[in-house]
Amino acid sequence: MKILESFGRILYERHVIAEKWKAQHRPVIGWNSTYTPEEIILAADALPIRILGSLRPTTLADACLPRNACSFVRSTLDMALRGDYAYLDGLVTSNSCDNFNKTYDLWKSYAKIPYFHFINTPHTNTSVAHSFFCREIRRLKESLEDAFRTTIPSKAINRAIQRCNENRVLLKKVYDLRRKSTPAINGVEALEIVLSSMLTSKEQHSTLLRQLLKEIENRPNPPKPGIRLLITGSVMDATDLISITEAVGGIVVADDLCTGTRYFWNLVSASKDPIDAISKRYLDKIPSPSRYHHRNGRFAHIENMIRRYDVEAVINFLLKFCDTHMFDAPLLTEELRSQGIPVLNLEWEHTRSGIAPLKTRIEAFIETIKGVP
Repeated sequence: MKILESFGRILYERHVIAEKWKAQHRPVIGWNSTYTPEEIILAADALPIRILGSLRPTTLADACLPRNACSFVRSTLDMALRGDYAYLDGLVTSNSCDNFNKTYDLWKSYAKIPYFHFINTPHTNTSVAHSFFCREIRRLKESLEDAFRTTIPSKAINRAIQRCNENRVLLKKVYDLRRKSTPAINGVEALEIVLSSMLTSKEQHSTLLRQLLKEIENRPNPPKPGIRLLITGSVMDATDLISITEAVGGIVVADDLCTGTRYFWNLVSASKDPIDAISKRYLDKIPSPSRYHHRNGRFAHIENMIRRYDVEAVINFLLKFCDTHMFDAPLLTEELRSQGIPVLNLEWEHTRSGIAPLKTRIEAFIETIKGVP
């Protein structure tokens, strides 16, 4: 379907899209944590885009980082050092993990980007943390106003909230297409749809989502059925892993990824103070393992997704040296296996050479669930 191809095209042409936006004399601001309040960037009439990596060797970043640094963070830094993100007018980052914290200074020193801003995001969602985060969001707003010589009124923030919420609602409707016994879209297509929502204007993406929802019921070539899988992990910015999984008898019907449901599942509630509402949304959203107690947050979300999407098994794709997810994996595995859910934990490097060897293990896992001797 041509409409499905549109999302993949946004993903693979993301730098061209950003440069076209910049050519209209509108700022392009990169971000690399799902705790970054995109609404404030949008309200400044800027395009917020997620910093993604590539699966190429990271020869330039290797000179700056030790071997036990996260390979995804290494990849994004390598792209910055190569000038792939030279078009950015700014970068907003957060203390989402130690690796991003440490590489912030490297980006600031070596990437030729004029504006940088660091958001100190609390690791809990208490009332004290919420008050603190409200101040951090206001500090971001004032920083953007000063750097780009603009004013961000409450009306603009409210409009940005509406655009983001609309996109989130549509993404959830698209995900509901995967609840069917024969999902209307496969895991590769779903990942491209979510990733593309982070790389273009919300209006354009929402228009494409509405068109997809209108046309998908008459899809002439639905995905092949398979073992219904939920995938979890930190970041997945390329479709290779899902493609391998679906080529050996699985079909990914749900996820818990920061490039998946953690990004769009929660909405910003209506409030007289839009910054207060934004703060609550981001601190109360599906948490990453680096945040507050996961059992009543992320684990509950995963268990709900398993029931909602009729999931048969879970694959946990663990980026090597991602400490927060590594510490979290045994707890999640124990929780799910106690409920009779098979779990496969796979450690992988964010390179093509790190992905290829996983195929045999994924295939064996799926055959075990099928009962193939």
